Order: sequence, then structure tokens, then C-alpha cells
Amino acid sequence: MKQSAKAIFLHKFSYSESSLIATFYTREFGLQNFLFQGGKKKAASLYPCALCELIFYKRPDSELGKLTEAKTYVNLNLFVLNPLLSTVAFFIADVLRNSLKTEQSDQELYAFLEMYLEKVNEQMNLDGSMLALDFLIEFAGHLGIEPLVGSTNKRYFYLNEGSFSDVDLSGELVREGRAVFLIQDTLRGLRSGQYLLEDKRIALEMMIRYYELHIPNFNVERSLKVIREILYT
Repeated sequence: MKQSAKAIFLHKFSYSESSLIATFYTREFGLQNFLFQGGKKKAASLYPCALCELIFYKRPDSELGKLTEAKTYVNLNLFVLNPLLSTVAFFIADVLRNSLKTEQSDQELYAFLEMYLEKVNEQMNLDGSMLALDFLIEFAGHLGIEPLVGSTNKRYFYLNEGSFSDVDLSGELVREGRAVFLIQDTLRGLRSGQYLLEDKRIALEMMIRYYELHIPNFNVERSLKVIREILYT
């Protein structure tokens, strides 16, 4: 049966000399994998986080659909032309692929992701060192794992509980330092120039560890390596 869906492109790998297996997060059907025959010649629109309109066939008893067409419906030109945004888009796509693991539709979540990507693409003065961290913190709220933040900064971040405290209960899953204050400020939507690049890098690493604790089999080390090299060196 022929179907259509709006989707965010996440990942592809080679299937044959001319074909690909492509992974998308779709508005209507959640996470989906497709065989894209001839896709290597048609894949110009498949850059990380591309917003695509898909035409495909899929049998109810099959986990793999057959994709016939994928065209962008929003032109995220900076995600292609700007190396910094290309790097962040690659990271976001990796986070989505490791977090959204069901075929269940969540149109509210899709709308957030679509709006977030368009907003980043339209901004002229971007703080590249904050883009990955900002996304992790906003996305955590939509996943239901957002850390609980109070009205004032606390010294310690308890990763397992997702809470902040001034009580020192030392352990492997407790973090402290300026990066902890940065995460709390970001959760409140505050922007400040007082944080150093190293603070931002450490805060990102903290949030990655937080995701690993709260999302089964979460592993974005491949894209995180690129983020470290491009945004924090």
C-alpha cells in the first residue's frame, strides 16, 4: 500500500551498489527503516536532520518499508552550507536515533523537532558551543527525563535522580563545578557570557552521561567525538 509521511532523516548505510537502508523519524509512524532502491543517486536531500516528505510502500508484516521518494519540504540550507551547523545536525540525528526507538507516532514531539530545526537554521548569531547542550536539555523535557531545577543554583548534580542539591553525597553519579551551574541556568532559559568554553564542554559531557543513565543503550560516542573536535578545540 502506497503511503506518505513527513519525516526527519537520521541515518543511512549502503545496502548494494545502488541502494541504501535509510532511517527516518516520521510524524505519522515514529521511527522507520526503509530500503531505498537507487538511493545513492537520489540521496542529495538526505543530509542529517533534513525535513523530508516521503513516499513509500510497507506491508503490515514487514519491519522494512520500500522508499520510492524523499524530497525536502523545508530548506535547511545552513545545515548543508555551514560546517558548524552540519556538525550539530549530525549530532542531533545521532541523539534522535538513539532515543526514539519505537514506531509509535508522537506528533507533538515531531512538531517540536521540526520547529527547533527551523529555528536554528534561521538564527544568524549562533553560539556554536551551546547548540548541542541546548538541544539535549530541551529534548530531555520532551522525553520526560528533564532534570528538576529549582529557583537558585545548587552545587551538586545527582545524575541518577535528575536533581540538584547543596548536600554532598559523594559518588560516581554526582557532579559538581561551574558546568553544573551552567546546566541549571540553561534549564531556566538563562543566557550568560560568564561561562568558559571548557565549562560548556564539561556540561555537554555531563548531559551525555545523564542520557546514558536514563535511556537504554544510548551511545552517541561517534558523533560526540566530532562535536568535541569542531566545537570545543
